[in-house]
Amino acid sequence: MASGKALNGTKPPKRLKVWLFNAEDPRDELERRIMAACIHFNLKPADIDGHLFLDTGREQELVIAIDDKKGVRIQEPVVEAVVETISELGIDVMVVDPFVLTHQVNENDNGAIDKVAKLWAQVADRTNCSIDIVHHLRKVSDRETTVEDARGAVSLIGAARSVRVLNRMSEAQASEAGLTHEARFSYFSVVYGKSNLSALSHKADWRKLESVALGKGRA
Repeated sequence: MASGKALNGTKPPKRLKVWLFNAEDPRDELERRIMAACIHFNLKPADIDGHLFLDTGREQELVIAIDDKKGVRIQEPVVEAVVETISELGIDVMVVDPFVLTHQVNENDNGAIDKVAKLWAQVADRTNCSIDIVHHLRKVSDRETTVEDARGAVSLIGAARSVRVLNRMSEAQASEAGLTHEARFSYFSVVYGKSNLSALSHKADWRKLESVALGKGRA
């Protein structure tokens, strides 16, 4: 999205300004991943400069709601800071990874999670910015995961306009594609599990993980 190029087969309508907020990983690790992607896709600094913004929860937490004795309490200063940043930078898409670290409420409480999810929706509405939230699934060993396997309260899925689910390639899928058992672990599928604004397609888009050599180690 930041480069405006069809790197994975889908070309955005224009170059978009993307703000990636990763609440788990340190900045140097995130920068190495971005560098690896640039090398793999032959992107130059000019292809993403001014269009890709990076922040990490290791340096500054982003918690928009907490649960205390009085119930769910919105962290208004944090919410306003997010809105202000999106507006000032002209962000088109904000990616938040993972959702669970943007709040301190009971993730199994449907009412509490609904408030947090709708708070993110309000941020999107106020800024005309797409908010892409990464959420974890419950571990499933005997089948492909679906939106129903989302960890915690189901109200999060209910509040989302569109939901994508990622699955590792199965033994049967690898056999059908003519791939070995070892090779299948490099492939994963992306399937839409919910789409409020367009017809829902269950067609899987396949992606392949690639290793890229950097100056120190691998990414």
